[in-house]
Amino acid sequence: MKIADDLYLENKPDEKKLTSNSNLGKDDFLKLLITELKNQDPMQPMDNKDLISQMAAFTSLEQTQNMSGSIDKFVNMQSQNLLASQVNMIGKHITWNKSFTDADSSHVIDQIISLVTGIAVKDGKVKYVSDTGETIDPGQIISISAKQRAIRF
Repeated sequence: MKIADDLYLENKPDEKKLTSNSNLGKDDFLKLLITELKNQDPMQPMDNKDLISQMAAFTSLEQTQNMSGSIDKFVNMQSQNLLASQVNMIGKHITWNKSFTDADSSHVIDQIISLVTGIAVKDGKVKYVSDTGETIDPGQIISISAKQRAIRF
């Protein structure tokens, strides 16, 4: 059985990927439409149905881009609201579980008490910044208190 020459990797045609600069926007679409109207045959002008169809596509493209911008603004506003809603945690002491693997490859969980000095939002999730610089996920927190508790051993 012989392998066809066009199946070899070296004979494979290059595939070009689209970049963000190669996407057509509403301005490009409008330029194409104007160029098409300028260069049409005067003896056979564009059918009204085709023109209306292209204008509807242009309007749809513009509305989609406007909606995308509005959604981006909304997501940014939600992130700011999430951050503002957690500001009351600054200055609170939290007890949280820190898990790690020790030198013996054993899974260890330590309970740590830290002072919350800041709030961060990363990938839409709140993280507390401690006085030691560590970022703590709210799911790790066991308790929250306004004052440092006495630690008894």
